[in-house]
Amino acid sequence: MGNFVLVHGSWAGGWQWADIREILESKGHRVLTPSLTGMADRHHLINEDVGLFTHVDDISRLIEWEQLENVILAGHSYGGMVITGVAAKIKERLSHLVYVDAFLPRAGECAWDILTWQPEAFETLKIEGKPWQVEPVDPDIFFPELKGYNMDRLTPMTIRTHTDPLSDVDNDVPGTYIQCTQEPFYFGEVAERAKSDGMKHVEIEAGHIVILTHPKEIAEILTEAASGS
Repeated sequence: MGNFVLVHGSWAGGWQWADIREILESKGHRVLTPSLTGMADRHHLINEDVGLFTHVDDISRLIEWEQLENVILAGHSYGGMVITGVAAKIKERLSHLVYVDAFLPRAGECAWDILTWQPEAFETLKIEGKPWQVEPVDPDIFFPELKGYNMDRLTPMTIRTHTDPLSDVDNDVPGTYIQCTQEPFYFGEVAERAKSDGMKHVEIEAGHIVILTHPKEIAEILTEAASGS
């Protein structure tokens, strides 16, 4: 059975992986779905120093302290930045990376280098008196597929998560890129990058928050990654 560590995206938390975790655990896999520092159940830990490298350390330390090997490490959206950083630190503990409609940075890139419209958008989301934090985007505008879903658990996050560049990137760990094709779609160019890197490429006709709307399909792809197929 596989060891899975599933990393959420911006403003979210480990709770977004709950349905997928349940499916994988029912098949006998070990599944960890941590919330990153400063978000969700760990929002009380937010401060100006929390950034991308805080989150890379969150996941690297978790894997090391749990003494996990042959980990299938998945990241949704911003989680792609995190898992790329983790792979550069502890690639010997990883067997497969799965990018779920996610950032796939090159060395020296931050999230804003990839989605160049984000700086302007984040400017409108800054919290008064705490300009280093940004409120969640409006799900109705950015994630119309979530109509009917309760998104009250989204929390603010630091801007540094998207402005910290990854200096070290390791491409040795095999990978799968899941591209969501329902508009509005955000990572079409990134998916092409993944193809050029030789990653397995899977398209799903779904919106960006596919881990909530299509848990069975994502769980199946993760299971295939664990089996090496």
